[in-house]
Amino acid sequence: MTVYTAGSACVQCALTAKVLAELGIPFVECDITRDENRAAREYVTGDLGYTGAPVVVVDEHDHWSGFQPGELKRVAAHLGSRP
Repeated sequence: MTVYTAGSACVQCALTAKVLAELGIPFVECDITRDENRAAREYVTGDLGYTGAPVVVVDEHDHWSGFQPGELKRVAAHLGSRP
């Protein structure tokens, strides 16, 4: 899972990372405001069509934008049910 963020000043991004950590869900964080992450920014805005952060990408069919506690809990429940 990848969380695309707008840097350390983004409150929703920080909350998303905090809840994922509390739920024990492993994730990679990518700050799309950094120049070296230009390709990631183009993926989030161009390919996925999002204009706000955070953007959480579970897989190519499961992603969303914003702090969505319900979605985070849904993913945690799904991951917890895997053998």
